[in-house]
Amino acid sequence: MSEIKTSAKGIDYAEPCILKKKSRVFSRAMLMSIPHKHSDKTDVSLKIGRYTLPFERLETRQPKSELTLDNDELNNLITYISDNYTPVNLGSGKYICVSEDDEELIKKFKDLVEKNSDTATLLIEQGILSDNVFLAATSIKKKNALNEFEEKLKENLAESYWQNWFNANKWVLGSDFAQIIDERKIDTENIADYIMRAFDGFVDLVEIKKPNGLPFWASTKDHDNYVPSSDLVKAITQCLNYIYAIELQSNSLSFKEKTKSKVIKPRCILIFGRSNDWNNEQREAYRILNAAYNQIAILTYDHLLSRAKNVLGLNEEFNDSDERENLPF
Repeated sequence: MSEIKTSAKGIDYAEPCILKKKSRVFSRAMLMSIPHKHSDKTDVSLKIGRYTLPFERLETRQPKSELTLDNDELNNLITYISDNYTPVNLGSGKYICVSEDDEELIKKFKDLVEKNSDTATLLIEQGILSDNVFLAATSIKKKNALNEFEEKLKENLAESYWQNWFNANKWVLGSDFAQIIDERKIDTENIADYIMRAFDGFVDLVEIKKPNGLPFWASTKDHDNYVPSSDLVKAITQCLNYIYAIELQSNSLSFKEKTKSKVIKPRCILIFGRSNDWNNEQREAYRILNAAYNQIAILTYDHLLSRAKNVLGLNEEFNDSDERENLPF
């Protein structure tokens, strides 16, 4: 473990590091905190020296050669190494030094990620661009997608629009899903919105209904309880039928070949309606409703939006009534 020590002259310094050791000489580096004479400010300096053996104390022995970099010199050296080490190590002839907060470059790289992710990945693997730039670019892409998602929720769009949006933004559906399978046909009578390959290699389903125009709750309570609307009941029934149909395919070689996945206890996520105007009683009813199903998880579009914002660190702190507490997983 490193340790900060204090010299006889009252200078704090880090435990020296041996850079290289030979039979008769060795080189050593040491970071020091040098106080200003007329203020409380301190500067960090770096002392690099080459010393002859034997060697006992850095403060008392005369070095063979020694150089102390002041605070400005040290910062410039750090920047120089940070900008140039990787290109020189790779043998690159020309390169561009870019700070991680260069928004203009990140936006340009975002375009590259969207148009050709393989090229972008290759640039990362070859050390030409940093991982941080790649992550920042993909983060911008996801934030823009969520902004579009939030704006389009204000419009009454067809279900097909949302199917296309989810095709382009699979990550919003959750990290459980590794891939959208091109095959949507379960059997001759059932065609799901999405057949998904989960991260464990098994088949799951996603069913999408449009966010607006389909009420989540019935217009009147039943025994003073909120109950699902007839549209939601129909959607749930459809999901259950899809699950049953896909379970019948568990031993089908053709289905396994088409999906490249196995069928064991498939689950279905149903995306249905809005929850942005729910009261606390409706949130509680939603929690109870989801708890009743083992193979179905019902999410509203607002739940998806909130969860995605949380993944990207865009959500502000929330109180006890926030609907995120009521997500089924």
